[in-house]
Amino acid sequence: MKHLILIFVLIATLAILTLLLPTPGASSESPPVVSHFAIDNVRVFDGHQVIENATVIVQDGQVRSVGDNETLSAGVERIDGSGKTLLPGLIDGHAHSFGDSRIDAARFGVTSLLDMFTAPEQLLPARQQRTSLDRSTQADLFSAGILATAPGGHGTQYGLDVPTLDQPDETADWVAERIAEGSDYIKIVVEPLGGRLPTLNAEIVAALVEAAHAHGVLALAHASTLEDATMALNAGVDGLVHIFQDQPVPEAFIAQALESGLFVVPTTVVLGSMLGAVDGSTWLEHDHLGPRLSPVQRQSLTQPGWATSLGQQRWPLVLANIQALHQAGVPIIAGSDAPNPGTGHGISVHHELQLLVEAGLTPIEALMAATSVPAQRFSLEGRGCIKPGCRADLLLVSGNPIADIEATGAIERVWKNGQEIELAYIAPPTEAIGRDEHDLLAPDERQYWQAASDQFMGGKSTASMENRESGVLVQGQLLTGSFSPYSGAMWMAGSGAMEAVDLADRQHLSVRIKGDGGPFQLMIFSGASPGAMPVMLDLVQDDAEYGLDVELADLALLEPGHFRAFGIFATGQPRDVEFEIVEARLE
Repeated sequence: MKHLILIFVLIATLAILTLLLPTPGASSESPPVVSHFAIDNVRVFDGHQVIENATVIVQDGQVRSVGDNETLSAGVERIDGSGKTLLPGLIDGHAHSFGDSRIDAARFGVTSLLDMFTAPEQLLPARQQRTSLDRSTQADLFSAGILATAPGGHGTQYGLDVPTLDQPDETADWVAERIAEGSDYIKIVVEPLGGRLPTLNAEIVAALVEAAHAHGVLALAHASTLEDATMALNAGVDGLVHIFQDQPVPEAFIAQALESGLFVVPTTVVLGSMLGAVDGSTWLEHDHLGPRLSPVQRQSLTQPGWATSLGQQRWPLVLANIQALHQAGVPIIAGSDAPNPGTGHGISVHHELQLLVEAGLTPIEALMAATSVPAQRFSLEGRGCIKPGCRADLLLVSGNPIADIEATGAIERVWKNGQEIELAYIAPPTEAIGRDEHDLLAPDERQYWQAASDQFMGGKSTASMENRESGVLVQGQLLTGSFSPYSGAMWMAGSGAMEAVDLADRQHLSVRIKGDGGPFQLMIFSGASPGAMPVMLDLVQDDAEYGLDVELADLALLEPGHFRAFGIFATGQPRDVEFEIVEARLE
């Protein structure tokens, strides 16, 4: 099963990468709108302390005042906050942004994302957007951009062009290139994955930290073991963006962390999912938040981790290490690592807050970990606060999260730049396919097929396609060089790559290929966002043929109203690939 998860994560990146162009709601922000309103009789957590029964006045995208004796002109909207708590817009201290992730995050009250690895094309536009107080429907983005890793190391397997490092004297130029691309800080990967991958050595890590500090930006480290975290700490990193779970945190490590000013983003929720200790899918049933989830959030929340008995035994150690660091005074920052398995953008920050409380933080300390602490550590001016001059990024919840942290999930209203955000997920409209052919091998449909291999993901497999009278011939090779080699062909439902079309009137998909040396898989891509994970099904062998008949209504994760593509791929062990698609019908 593990290789299947890796396959769909990798192939879904094909869709994700199409989102490097501006997305609906992410590029065409509305013109400035004057915002002037007051929230009366509301409990306020201002990022540091609680103010009971206050009036908060918002004007022109900023907080104008917080008090109880304010005079307002006639016509200013007044909102009754009785029984409610007003929080600063939350900050996710570890996320990965693509597609509609910033829109999804904002709908759940997370108004700033600290991204730890994404395509650099997003960065400069994001900088322009986050300085504005214009109406916005998405979280502001701060990002490391491309991460620092070794040739063939962790981070090179996802299809992005990652310039790597293998000598200390390369670090100054490498960091300068990231800063020029728009990176706000530098993320350094120290992750050998148990010796399975190459990783950066101590000398290169120290040189990267020095180069980052020379540019006045933070140096952050991804490390999952005490040994690697200690190496990063010795090199002078400013923060760890995961917590190690292989050993208890030693007193000497804590003392050095306190002396250096280290902070930690433990990403408790994703570690809990990976270890099999927490279940992100339970949030689909949340009374307030479940109905608001987008299909992409639903899919990432239901992805399984890699639970083992050893992993589950390590979960108490994760909580104990967070507690030890926190009690000693090491700053803790809330981060979800969305959209990794068991997480979803926005919603998993609320889960992370609950887990931090479980690990020993008080509710107010957990809220600080998602507001004032990341704002201070990452120099996010005007964020994580409710004070005069702060940005009016606000989250209004029912109840009192200071007494019960679960109340952050009772979201009533969200404002970004002083403008209210629609909380419900609204799927973008799609048009009908415009082609009524059911036989996808008919002459007019051949143009919508294309060869596809893991070369798109940085792999070495090959694929070519040849039209024949009897069908579509696919030839190639499955080669090592990626986590999950694949070679095959894809049929696009729309006129453009991964364009969503409405195929709600189609009920049945049947495919049949002639070939040998399987396995072969059918992968169906759908969803309002191209980042949605595909439905994956094994083709069934019958002598030298493989085939599958699928009733689309039986596929729970399929969205026929946003059908994008399907692919037929040779997967599994490296081998020569040759098969002919002799039947493909969608009716």
